[in-house]
Order: sequence, then C-alpha cells, then structure tokens
Amino acid sequence: MILTDWLYKDTFKKIAIMKFFLNQKKLLAILLIIGFFFSSELLGNPGVAVKKTLVLDKAQFPAALKLYSPSNVYILYGGTPFLSKYEGVFLRSDTITNFKKFSDSLKQNIDGFRLIFESKGKVDSVWQLTSGFSITDKAYNLGSGLLKTLVLDKKGTITDEFIYNYMKKYTSLPLVEETAKKILVSLLREYEVYNAYDRNNYSVNAVWSLSIGINDYKGIQSAGVNCQSDAQSYNDFLKKKFTQFSGGMMAGTLFNEYVLLGNKATKGAIIEALKDIASKASSKDYFIFNFSGLSSVLTADSASPVTYFYPYNEKGYPKQLGEGVATSLKSAFLNEQLISLVTLQEYIQQIPAVNQLFISEAGPSEKFKTEFIRILMQNSPAVASLLNKNRVIIVPNSIGRDDVSCGDKRIGKGPINYFITSLDSAENVYDLFNEEKCKQVAYKIKSREYVCNSFYSNYFEIFFEKQFLRDYNEIFGDSESQTRGMKVKPKELQETIANLTGKHYALVVGTDTYKGKGWKKLSNPIKDARAVADELTNSYGFTVQLMEDKPMDTIYKAIREYYRIAQPNDQLVVYFAGHGDVDDELLDDGFIVCNDSKSLEDDPVRNTYIPYNKLQKMLNNIPAKQVLVLLDVCHGGTFDAKAFDNEKREGEFNNISNRNVLQFLKDKLPLQTRKFLSSVGSEPAFDGKAGRHSPFANLLLQVLREKGSGSNGIVTLSDINAVLQTASLNETAALKISPHMADFGKVDAFSEFIFIPVERPSTATKE
Repeated sequence: MILTDWLYKDTFKKIAIMKFFLNQKKLLAILLIIGFFFSSELLGNPGVAVKKTLVLDKAQFPAALKLYSPSNVYILYGGTPFLSKYEGVFLRSDTITNFKKFSDSLKQNIDGFRLIFESKGKVDSVWQLTSGFSITDKAYNLGSGLLKTLVLDKKGTITDEFIYNYMKKYTSLPLVEETAKKILVSLLREYEVYNAYDRNNYSVNAVWSLSIGINDYKGIQSAGVNCQSDAQSYNDFLKKKFTQFSGGMMAGTLFNEYVLLGNKATKGAIIEALKDIASKASSKDYFIFNFSGLSSVLTADSASPVTYFYPYNEKGYPKQLGEGVATSLKSAFLNEQLISLVTLQEYIQQIPAVNQLFISEAGPSEKFKTEFIRILMQNSPAVASLLNKNRVIIVPNSIGRDDVSCGDKRIGKGPINYFITSLDSAENVYDLFNEEKCKQVAYKIKSREYVCNSFYSNYFEIFFEKQFLRDYNEIFGDSESQTRGMKVKPKELQETIANLTGKHYALVVGTDTYKGKGWKKLSNPIKDARAVADELTNSYGFTVQLMEDKPMDTIYKAIREYYRIAQPNDQLVVYFAGHGDVDDELLDDGFIVCNDSKSLEDDPVRNTYIPYNKLQKMLNNIPAKQVLVLLDVCHGGTFDAKAFDNEKREGEFNNISNRNVLQFLKDKLPLQTRKFLSSVGSEPAFDGKAGRHSPFANLLLQVLREKGSGSNGIVTLSDINAVLQTASLNETAALKISPHMADFGKVDAFSEFIFIPVERPSTATKE
C-alpha cells in the first residue's frame, strides 16, 4: 500500500498532547491521536496538495471494484485541499456521491483505491489498488493489533511480506482486542498506513531460514549420507525452537523456510532464495543459513585459493574437482558453476536482518573457519562495526565430518548438527543472539561434544561477531571510555550539537516513469526514495520533501526554496534515484533525467535535463554549511567535474574513537562542506529487481538504520563510503557498484558530512 504516514511541523506539541491523553483518556486518546496526526487539512496552505481518503458511496463502486465485493471503498486522494466547493455536486462531507462527476473533475488526483472486506462487523482484510485498478498490496487482520501485509508486483508476485504491529506503534497500553479493532478502523481511513521506517521498526520479528543439503553429485565423490537429512533436521529444529521462542504466536506464519535438498539445490535456486530473503526480510528479523554438502579450496586462474560450495549440477562436474585442494580452474567455470564464499557474502550483505546465524560442516581445510569469518566480515572489523550485525558462526575448526558417535552409539548426523539439535529443551538456540544468554547456550551446545567424547575435542567453534569486535576495539581502539558517543547522550554533547547545528533539510527525488522516448521505466527509484526519506525523517530528524516522478521545473523550484530558507548552521541532503545521462563529447557534463525530459533525439543538448554543473552551482550557493548530494543514477560519478579529466578523488575512511567524538563534532560541523557520493562512476548503475532496493540504496539504508550504534553513535559520509567501497569489490556483476565520493564548490578540505541520530517522531512532508 502506498502506506506512509505523514506527521507535520508541530509534531512535538502533538507528542506532548499524546502523552497527556494517554495518561488521561487511554482509548479515546489513541483514536484522537491517530486522527490528529494524520489530518491532512493541517497542511492547509494555499496551493499545497493534501493527502487523505474519501469514502466512495456503495452505489457508486466502479465495475472493476464491484467484482471483488468489498464492504467499503476508500479513494486515496492527493490534490487540492479546497474540496468544499464540490459539496452537493458530487461530494457530501467526505463521501463521494457521484463517482463519474468526481472522476471527470479530479481524476488526476486519484492515487488509488483501498478496499475493505468485513465479516461480522470486523475488518478481515484490506486490498490496495492503483488508480488503474491493479492490486499492489493485500493485508490480513490477524487480530491482536497485527496485520499480515503482502506487497505485489504487476504480475501478482509477492515481493515483500511481513506482519505489522500497529498497536506497538500507536500505544504502549496493554492489548485489548476492542481497542485494536477501533484503532485499525481509524488507521485504515488514513491516506497511508505505514512507511519503510515502520516496516523495519514495527514489524514482528520473523525467521528466514535457508537450509541446503546435497548427498550425491554427478561425476565426483559423494558429500556423505547425512547432508540432506541434516539440512531437513536443522530446518525442523529451528522451526520448533522458534515456536517456543515466540510463545507459539503465529510461528508458522513468521518462520519462512527455504529447504533445498538434492537436485533442488541448484546454484540458481540458492541465489534466488537469497535474493528473495533480501527483498522481504527486515532489520529486526533473523536470517539463518546452513550448507551441508561438498566444498573445495580452488583457485581461479592461479589466483589466491578460496573455498567454493558445490551446488547440485544436473550436468555433473569434471573429475578434477575431486582431486584435492587448491585445484586451479578457469574463473569463468568457477563463477558459473560453483558458489564461492565471496559470492555468498555478496548476496548475504544485501539481507538487512541484523541477527544472522551461519552453520556449515562443509569445511574442506583447517583454514575454513578463519576464511569463513573473515569473508563474512568483509576483511574489515571497522566496516563490520558500521553494519553492526549480530552474527553467530558455527563451523568446524578442521575438515568437516559427516557423522558422529556418542559413547558406543553411532549417530546418523553430522557432529555439529547433532550437538545443536540435541540442545536441552530448557535452552533455546535463538538465545545465541542474546548477549546475556548466549554464553550459556553455547556452553550447552559445546558440552554435548565433551559428553560424547567420540573423537578429539574442540572439533567446532561458536564465533560471536559482536564479542569479537568488542574485544578488537578494546585492544586496537579507544580503551578509555565505556560509553559510545551519542548512545548515552551526555549533556555536554547535546549542548555542543545544539550550538553547532540548525535545521536539517532533505530533498529526496525518485523517478520511475519517463515521458521521453528511450528512457525505460525503472522498478525501484521511488521505493528507494521513500525508504531513504523515511529513515532521514525518523532517525535523523530531517524535514524531508519527497518528490516522485516530478518534472524538472518542480525540482528546480524546490532547490531554489532551500536557497531562501536555509541558514548557515543547517544541513541539506539532496538524493536522486533514477536515470542519469552523460555527454562526454560536446558538453562534458552529466545529467539527471527527469520525468518530463525529452528523448535525446528531440533534445540533443539536454535542455530538459538537470545538468550536474548547474546543480553544483545552485547547491553551492545555498547558505547551509553542510550540503550533501547522493546520486543513485547512471554515470553519477560525473557529478565530479574531474571525472572528465580521468582523475579520481576518493574520500578516506576516518576511524573516530569513542573518546574523540565530541571534539570531532566541534572540529567538523563548523566547516564548509560540499560533498557528493554516487553509486557508480561514469558507468551505468544497477536498478535491481522489481520490488527490491538497488544495491547502493540497500547498503546506504543498512548503515543509516544502525545510527552508528556499532561504532560511535554518529554516521559520517566516510562511514557510508567505507561500506560501499568494500562492497564494490564484489565479484557478482549483478550486485556490483563502484561508488565515487568527492568535494564540489567552496569546500573546506578537512570537512565531513555528519548524520546525527535523534529520538523524535516524524516531520516529513510530501510534494
């Protein structure tokens, strides 16, 4: 569903009122708050479009909607706030009494339809449709303040699914079904029900489990007799434990299982499962990966040896793959047929879930554990700290085994599988993610190894990434402070920020559709723009103007307005997602392609495009000291004029210790900052599959969502660039990015753009 809630400029006053009423009037207050927060009429400025819903009289349902037999239909209206002049013509209060007249007069303001299905006076489900009657979302009322939401693409394929806990967002009161029912009815009358921030913060934690098991391979040795049964065993055990862990609440709905066994575990199926999980999981979810099968240490064209997992291959494998470690083969063959640990990591890094568990007994050498951990952490403890994943890795310390004996009894399982799945009923494997309980659970799993005493001890390791990074930082980082900068919000730090910063503005532009010939429709820019806008609004206190499929002049007008309102201590972020263009012959410039940009044939000198040179000059003259441009467009790196001189300037990753965050802010915030970061240099950018974020937007959002909690409590542009630069080493062409960061305009050479997290509600507006 378009599903984003808009809160307005007097948010803090509303929050104060909300808290008062929650203490005084409970349910009545909740309902008042929802209406108060979402009332589009509060925008009420002349010429400002409102976003609201209008009720469609049942006698006026269009034939395309009658087919579904909804109980009620709401029209998503985005247009003039002055609807009173239509009162009695086709409108009675907020009810449309004549749809044909309404459509004839205001068709361009119909953003979509929301269909409500009820049974016995209770909402059963909700569908959302475009203005052209295509279904985009379905939500099912699970009761207890929960909505199961499915997001669909044009083909009807589910591109995202989650359970939205709207009660958690709107009240801390104990759950009462009647209260939840009334809140839902009121909530569904709003123009937008949830946004990307809500998706990541108010969705119920789910599990995404990918378990792979292969016993037999064509042409080469068998991996063993227990791989497939181990993979199934892991899935069943994890599902059972999740039922206990979640109190049995919809465990079947929340446990998403991808079990690939035998000939089903092809490379294509494994990669597609990882992509699907990346598109549907949220940061609060759990991701679990297990591979039980064959692996080898191989080299591509005599390069450094790397561990490769063998998926099932219907055509079989050449015998030389079974000849031992460090076998040299052509890189094209390896990349096409096998899955290296590096490639696996590249797809896993797109999965936003913070809690991640990796289990594999497929170790082909004594170095498997070290390699597995190092590659998952992208060879950089600093970058791993920025992404702040809570990863647990369970792998052998030596070559993996296929079975184990316990005492005199031979067990038909791999050792690690047996030790984990034999966990005492009083313990739960999901507590491995709990810093207070993880050591106890790890001890219980390890103790089974010593009880069995079937072969030498210390066969496997349970590695906790967060603990490792904490130890690493104590040894190599700042040991003087136990606090992490912004996390505890010391008074001195808050005073410093208040004195050095003003307002925070962001112009976020996403363009999917283009009127000019030659510019194909894109799938994800608007989705990316909405998510970035939500994160800047909710996590960093930006006042965001979100523009979707807007013409060039509208974008120019918005930029000019920032020249009028911005003050020296303010911040401005400008984000573009969509098509980009470059002319390196006649014009020596790059361009933003707008919704109304003409084809290159009709506009060879790009008069209907936004040239980077002109955009730089406009942004450089805005009074705000800190200005940042983020470009997720083709040829975005040509925003740097030096790109045409074959020069390259990259920002450095600055490691800020906990001790000097305060001084860092004092030193950097007063400096004139003009910086940009693009997803690519002079080459095309990758949009990603429909319904999924682009690789650039995905990683940008992951860093922003962590709010520096794994490092220093602040997020710098250099932090973001460090994560992107590490990801740019990807081997997978479909995920490859080549970020470019540089200065522009009048800028201090030592400046830095800094995102400072805040804890306050949304203040977003939408163009």
